[in-house]
Amino acid sequence: MSIVSLEHIKKSFDATPVLKDISLSVDEGEVVAIIGPSGGGKSTLLRCATLLETFESGSLAYGDLVVAHNNEQQHAVYGSRQTLSEARSRFGLVFQNFNLFPHYSVMRNITDAPIKVQKRNADEVKKQAKRLIARMGLEGKETMVPCELSGGQQQRVAIARALCMNPKMLFFDEPTSALDPELTQEVLKVIRSLAEDHMTMVIVTHEMAFARDVADRIIFMDGGVIVEEGPAHDLIEHPQHERTKAFLSRYDGE
Repeated sequence: MSIVSLEHIKKSFDATPVLKDISLSVDEGEVVAIIGPSGGGKSTLLRCATLLETFESGSLAYGDLVVAHNNEQQHAVYGSRQTLSEARSRFGLVFQNFNLFPHYSVMRNITDAPIKVQKRNADEVKKQAKRLIARMGLEGKETMVPCELSGGQQQRVAIARALCMNPKMLFFDEPTSALDPELTQEVLKVIRSLAEDHMTMVIVTHEMAFARDVADRIIFMDGGVIVEEGPAHDLIEHPQHERTKAFLSRYDGE
């Protein structure tokens, strides 16, 4: 069974269609990269999958948990508050602009939700947080607040925060778009290590070489539809659709 499944998703803003009959499923341990031009619907799809946006029509499920389904009028009907809360517990989301609490320390940013929301034992959460901080290469930064960190360090804190919730999968919305090239590599290295550990991930990215080398599958979106999808290396190196070829023609392949 897929960890997440979206079927026939339709979403509009002010009567302008943004997602046009999108279907996507992700299996356990799979890394899926979503690429495409700005305005093509990538981030909106991610926001619908993570319940930050609602869609008008279609269905969404996390494993056996049905989050939304179509009624007889083909309008999406969402589950109860409890269902939505359970769905949110199954995934983590890493934003492009970090979204850390500016007045919290690194440690508190990572541990606050597991302790307060998940009601887990504080000592155990802090032990897990220390392991994650070490994995992210942030030892010695535990008491710092976000403004004392570089952008790459802040993004690694955000990844540690998401992992500390013990999600079944992670979503990344252009995790390196706010970073310069050197800091981008720091973050991509962490995501690459998660892929090696078979963490299920969906990554919206403009980093083509990273998508080719790390993802199992790439989805190319434009105009609110999935234009082409396939094995990562094949799609980048040998795209079949003319629109995909045109988009990738700006990519140098390094």
